[in-house]
Amino acid sequence: MNLTYMRLEAVRLFRNKRVVIFSTLMPALLVLIIGGVSVGGNADAKKYVMVSMALFGAMTAAISSGGTIAVERGLGWNRTLRLTPLSPAAYVLNKVLLALVVGILPVVVTFVVGAAGLHVRLSAAEWVLCFVGAWLSSLPFAALGVVIGYLAKPDSVQQVSALINLTLAAFGGLWVPVDLMPDTLRYIAKLTPSYWTGQVARSPLDGGHIDTQAILVLLGWTLVLAVIALRRFRVDTARA
Repeated sequence: MNLTYMRLEAVRLFRNKRVVIFSTLMPALLVLIIGGVSVGGNADAKKYVMVSMALFGAMTAAISSGGTIAVERGLGWNRTLRLTPLSPAAYVLNKVLLALVVGILPVVVTFVVGAAGLHVRLSAAEWVLCFVGAWLSSLPFAALGVVIGYLAKPDSVQQVSALINLTLAAFGGLWVPVDLMPDTLRYIAKLTPSYWTGQVARSPLDGGHIDTQAILVLLGWTLVLAVIALRRFRVDTARA
């Protein structure tokens, strides 16, 4: 892992105001709209909405960060990287870690809005576990963002990322609880990484326990997507 490269990339990512603002403000507004209007005074529903929207923000930031890769490919940056000591594995790792860094802000803002605007009350342990769960659960989506960055074209990567992100959020139960879906959609939901991210992030709300099965499934998704991302990097640089 190259710390200098990570620092430069982090500065560049946070200068992308569209990604930062959209991934931060959108979930915060949805918390107020859905949690404040749709669920009424149901305290448990407000907790569900707050954690789900925090996760959605982290997912959005993680997937959107892959758009920089498509831009770099369009500018020929991948050819330049071949001349540096940066290995393919280090490049992919840097991109994934940077996506996680960007994902912190949406979770923080959404939790603040939930606590201040919806009066969500959790124990200290639940706040910490839900925060860590919502943030780190975006890990497979950081790897997915890298994959999208290598498959999509620079002029379409944002649209592709947004479509995939919204689809995964919908089918994964972030908008509507999976328990309320028809049987077929419930089955489809469990095939998506977003379902398991929700299980990890919201499980502390159920007595403060951790869903270990969901964590293992997410690690599997992350590993598979990271391998695909690494392969795409090698294919792309070899072709450049």
